[in-house]
Amino acid sequence: MKSTGMGLFLLVAGYSYAGIQPDATRVIYPAGKREVTLTLTSKTPEPRLIQTWIDNGDADALPETAKVPFIIIPPIFRLNPEKGQTLRILHTGGPVPQDRESVFWLNVLEIPPKPDARTDHIQLTVRTRMKIFYRPADLPGSPKEAYTQLRWRLISNTLECDNPSAFNVSFNHVGLKSANDSSGRQSGMCPARGKQTFAVDATPAQLAGGKLFFTTIDDRGGLEHHETTFSR
Repeated sequence: MKSTGMGLFLLVAGYSYAGIQPDATRVIYPAGKREVTLTLTSKTPEPRLIQTWIDNGDADALPETAKVPFIIIPPIFRLNPEKGQTLRILHTGGPVPQDRESVFWLNVLEIPPKPDARTDHIQLTVRTRMKIFYRPADLPGSPKEAYTQLRWRLISNTLECDNPSAFNVSFNHVGLKSANDSSGRQSGMCPARGKQTFAVDATPAQLAGGKLFFTTIDDRGGLEHHETTFSR
């Protein structure tokens, strides 16, 4: 009996499930540069059709509807096994804030070849998203030290992060438990000159301890562990 294949779509924020690997975990775009590049390498045994586009944070935005001040070259290409392709990301000069970093998202959609229709199969299409940080010139402070300006407040079972700096601070871990204890951990980003909240799951003793543990992600994707206090 001939079976009918099923196609699935998987959206991931990292590359755990992807067969196409980038040479960085994030893209930093300094203002004034003509372009920045990112190299993708295939780790799959079969070719892939790749589509790339950039959005402003709306994961539902399509390539033809996303409105961003960037273009990416090439937008569609074939990537053979164990081969690489360099993406060129160009700022088109559109308006962006000049007093802080702006965040955009690079989308990489992997479309595998159609499986043999004579056998049972699941065709998995993977779309991966990674951050692009547009960094204006002469911002005060430094991205490496921005975490020192964060102000933390506990509101019920929620941690509020207030970031007065001009740089976005990304987290691999936020919580009242150390990074070695992954239970109840949160990840995300506290935006430049903005606020973000993180749900916490903690015991009364941990709440009374007044200590907060968080792990930041730097420009190269490296992790740094920190400990601080929070107010109420």
